Amino acid sequence: MRTILGVLVVILVIAGCAGATGSAAPAGSAPAASTQASASAPSASASASAPAAAPNPSGASGGVAHFTMDGKPATTTVDLVVDGTSVSGTAVTEIGDATDLGKGTHTVRLGCSAQEGDWWAVGGKTDMTTVHGEKPGDWSAVIVRDGSPQLIGIWLGDNPSNASDCEAWLAAIDFADMGLEHFNTVESGTLVHPKMPAS
Repeated sequence: MRTILGVLVVILVIAGCAGATGSAAPAGSAPAASTQASASAPSASASASAPAAAPNPSGASGGVAHFTMDGKPATTTVDLVVDGTSVSGTAVTEIGDATDLGKGTHTVRLGCSAQEGDWWAVGGKTDMTTVHGEKPGDWSAVIVRDGSPQLIGIWLGDNPSNASDCEAWLAAIDFADMGLEHFNTVESGTLVHPKMPAS
């Protein structure tokens, strides 16, 4: 945002270009309503030679992904519980290392998931955050494009008034409109989308 994640506002412009201000979802809201809305910037390591994410042998959802975000080491850990059609758990993103004065931890209490082709996301409300400019109570998501390598974007915060519930907020994100240049390559680890029952 400010110094760490400011580039993430760009994804709102891309993901929300078709929408109008005042929409009930992040993809349709203008970034002006939220300098809080964010997604990670491209990593210099996003080349085809980057190591592929290892498959999750257990078939469980969630996992750990290590990547570079805004030139800083970052790790996202997703702990998921799927119960029928509901999702719960946490997504914790740590940005920077012990020597970095701008180090921050962003924790999201998960409550919804969405999938569209190779794209998927888990989202919810920010529970706790030490990332500059972010605050508890905002909508937040981890957005992933499966493939080799896997790509990850962190949508740090969107105004809670933009949607009545988690499902409505996440469902309004148009994954097809997101430019790959706004995502980071997963350098090690992998994230696995929730296994939801067929409807």
